[in-house]
Amino acid sequence: MNLRSRFTGAMLLVWLLSPNLCAQEPDANTEASAPSSETSSSSKSSEAPLYPSRDIRDKTLLAKVLDDEAQWLETEHGKVLALYRPTEAKVTRGVLILFHAAENPQLWPPMLENLRANLPRYGWETLALSLPQKYPAAIPARPSSSSASASSASADATAPETTEPAATDPATADDSAASSAESASASSAASSSVPRDVLIETYINAAFTFLEEKGQLNRVILTDNSSVFQVLEKLIPQVQENKRDKDTLDGPLQALVITNLQQQEPISKSELEAIFGAEKLPVLDIFFTPDNPEQTEARDLHRAVAMRKKLDSYQQLLLDSQPKLIEQDHQSFLLGRVRGFMQQKADGSETNSSASGKNNEANTKN
Repeated sequence: MNLRSRFTGAMLLVWLLSPNLCAQEPDANTEASAPSSETSSSSKSSEAPLYPSRDIRDKTLLAKVLDDEAQWLETEHGKVLALYRPTEAKVTRGVLILFHAAENPQLWPPMLENLRANLPRYGWETLALSLPQKYPAAIPARPSSSSASASSASADATAPETTEPAATDPATADDSAASSAESASASSAASSSVPRDVLIETYINAAFTFLEEKGQLNRVILTDNSSVFQVLEKLIPQVQENKRDKDTLDGPLQALVITNLQQQEPISKSELEAIFGAEKLPVLDIFFTPDNPEQTEARDLHRAVAMRKKLDSYQQLLLDSQPKLIEQDHQSFLLGRVRGFMQQKADGSETNSSASGKNNEANTKN
């Protein structure tokens, strides 16, 4: 069962067990009990929701479904959900860290989930983290229970005296209260004073700390074009050529995979020059169809900057978007290309963090 199916099953279970959603509408023949129903609805509306926000609810449910993979990483800005899959082979070659600008892991494209779930079969561990989106999705405002009551009172005041006040639907009131609480929490998170680049740096540090504790220092980073600059801004200057072995890199990563999934967010020339600032760092730059004129221009720019920065190993691929790609496909074309690139450019053995410290010197064969 894939990640989306398991998450959907968890959501369905919560829906069935939720007292607010399971509330029954009052029978039309029991209008005399309307006051007591309104009182009961009012008490339910005042109850605190199970989760402070929809985002926290989704991630908590996903962590319960994937309890063997879910890792809550501690940061100065709160806990971050990461999905970690250890190796499923006799030899551990390294780890692929996947960063994607989608708030919830269950919203990741199937192609990324295909890599995350299947690379451990070939000796590559995976650690996946969702990053804050560049443009947070706007949450439509919904009327709160207080505004609904005010509107009802206003309508009653203007109605004729012979007109009876309309009965309040308990289920609607409960749903409105819950939605109001979730919207308020989401709005508060969106208006946080913590800049996006600071949050991303915090998440990266948490991921590296987690891997260091496991002695895994042979790292390859995969990130999308929406967040690649923020992810690599502080990492690229740390990548240095090993003085003793020119085939080995010293630094926090051994290779880079860029997935250009958001065509509406092209990487600027200045950002590319910073991203391609480590001459010895192997780069796999993946684009997906349809290849429109805007993307063709972006591909040409990527290649030109890579050549001007004299990258030793730059590969650019144009792959079919594979809309029918399923997460369980162990032999997908994308999986084969990414795995082949890592084995050729970053295949090695991890070293213990106590032996190499923060220099992250990995025994890697490029």
